[in-house]
Amino acid sequence: MNPKLTQLAVLLAVLAGFVLLTVRGQDTGTYVTLVTPVLAAVFLAARLDQRTDAQDEVLAKISHQTNGVLTERIQTAVSTALAEERNSKTEPAGFPVWPGSA
Repeated sequence: MNPKLTQLAVLLAVLAGFVLLTVRGQDTGTYVTLVTPVLAAVFLAARLDQRTDAQDEVLAKISHQTNGVLTERIQTAVSTALAEERNSKTEPAGFPVWPGSA
């Protein structure tokens, strides 16, 4: 169920109970004391869920930037380096040619 609809349903139920107790002339203090933690929990849960969704979006962007973009940049750099090595007539870096070994 949508968190906004859940909040609205709980709020309406609490208000209906409060109005019903007031119309009957009964004490509403105990009712408010019992219902306040329920309202707080519903609104807090909805807020945490909303915050988690926003964090998930940010983490997805970060993950794409690190995994997707860096992987692409590494592949491009390696491909470029290999192409340059194939096109050049010199020995690859890190493999020196010793005199008389050719």
